[in-house]
Amino acid sequence: MHLPKKICLSCRHFSLQAPASGVCKLVKGMTNYPVKSIEESCESWKDCGQHYFIRTGWIKRQLASATGETTRTETGIIQ
Repeated sequence: MHLPKKICLSCRHFSLQAPASGVCKLVKGMTNYPVKSIEESCESWKDCGQHYFIRTGWIKRQLASATGETTRTETGIIQ
């Protein structure tokens, strides 16, 4: 069983913007959401479930395309 760390990357309120950061959308309707690192955390953390794995895959893809590498994942090859 996967027990996620209570970090922004595994939080329901977090939205990725770059491989190392994103925004916290805890309060809906703001014009400028606070920017957070993927390793930060707060007391309003809420588990995002499967989205954690989708986010980590997106980060791997972004880092691989920045270096021009081919990445192998569980479901196939990312070029």
